[in-house]
Amino acid sequence: MRGLQEEHKSNVVSAVSTHSVKAIGAMVLATIAFTFGDAAMKLIAGSVPTGQAVFLRCTGSVLLVAIAAVHSGAIATIRQAFVPLMAWRSAGDAGSALFFQAAVGRMPFADIMGILQLTPLALTAASAIFLGANVGWRRWAAIGVGLCGALLVIKPGTSAFNIWALFAVGTVLCGTLRDITTRRLDSGLSPLVIMMISQAFAALIALGFAAFESWVWPTLAEAALIAFSAALTLAGHLWVIASIRGGDIAMVAPFRYAGIIWAILLGLVVWGELPDALSFAGIAILIMAGIYAFQRERRARAADKS
Repeated sequence: MRGLQEEHKSNVVSAVSTHSVKAIGAMVLATIAFTFGDAAMKLIAGSVPTGQAVFLRCTGSVLLVAIAAVHSGAIATIRQAFVPLMAWRSAGDAGSALFFQAAVGRMPFADIMGILQLTPLALTAASAIFLGANVGWRRWAAIGVGLCGALLVIKPGTSAFNIWALFAVGTVLCGTLRDITTRRLDSGLSPLVIMMISQAFAALIALGFAAFESWVWPTLAEAALIAFSAALTLAGHLWVIASIRGGDIAMVAPFRYAGIIWAILLGLVVWGELPDALSFAGIAILIMAGIYAFQRERRARAADKS
């Protein structure tokens, strides 16, 4: 009997371990997809105007997501998605896309991706301010430390300061608005429907930029890069969902920071860029502060359940 119990326990541990490995793998794949998709948008930033690039990418995303929503039957829930919160979520999505595209072509790739590591900490702060989440002093301290790390990357007041880094901060703030409102949406809404509506709204806002931008006819290579980015963005979101649903979130979440590794490698290989010492230090601080804040949140949730 004891032998059977030990065998059963071993099988359970093995199954959990397998699920965790798959979930971690899905999160790593998601970071690769997002990073390479963003890199593709940087490659066209010098030749395709900001609004046009966002319009084309979002339009491509809408088409892909709509196909998936119709195929899965999720499109049936679309009427439930037209609520005020969806408008705020869509506005955050549009602002994040436009701020990012404006900045990514005008600053080192690893630097902007480093600043974006502030997003989880900003989301923690927003959850406390707007959702009434209980955030203790340790997590507030981690948020403060993370902000200091972001300042090391931005370098305000120095000759290395790039005004477009503030657009990267705008990307973080808009992304936080998008994510905080997503948490308030009906949990029964399909992620595909949420993405489809938000991306359609972003495309519509970006279309307005045609009034003061000189839009161009993209080359075949540029169109391919935009389509590549749209497809990778969709794949990244699906992998994130699979990762969160398939494994222990406390084990999986830290691997989202793997994206900065791909960003640094891409920056070096494609553009011959490397973050300077201050930027490297700031990125490291941001990552450590984010992981610490997440672990504190995990302990707080465990304490609430007990």
